[in-house]
Amino acid sequence: MIRPHLFLLAAALCAGTALAAPQSVEAKLAECRKQIDQTDRQIVNLLNQRAKIVARVGSIKKEANLPVTVPARERQVLDHIIQVGREGPLPPETLRRIYATVLQEMRNWEANLSSGKEAPGSTAQTRNNGK
Repeated sequence: MIRPHLFLLAAALCAGTALAAPQSVEAKLAECRKQIDQTDRQIVNLLNQRAKIVARVGSIKKEANLPVTVPARERQVLDHIIQVGREGPLPPETLRRIYATVLQEMRNWEANLSSGKEAPGSTAQTRNNGK
């Protein structure tokens, strides 16, 4: 009695693998690229969310006559990123370089906001009006 069950199980497993058409390289790449595009959208949304917070921080600093750049805070953020990223595949120094660039761009943007060179959302408004 056990043998017929084993035979059915083996037949089902083989049928599942034999009937499944192998996915082409192009299809696999297309699926991966679709996932990357979705992830990139999420990253951009998170960067924009972070930028809104940076704008608020910049306003607070400006009212208090505080400098845009706070090296101790930036070191703290980078150290935190390294701790948070320990579970992922990226090496700590790669994360540090990526995030150092994010911090630099946010710092530059905050400085432009503080000096009145750019208003929050002005880039999006200019881009939308140019369509």
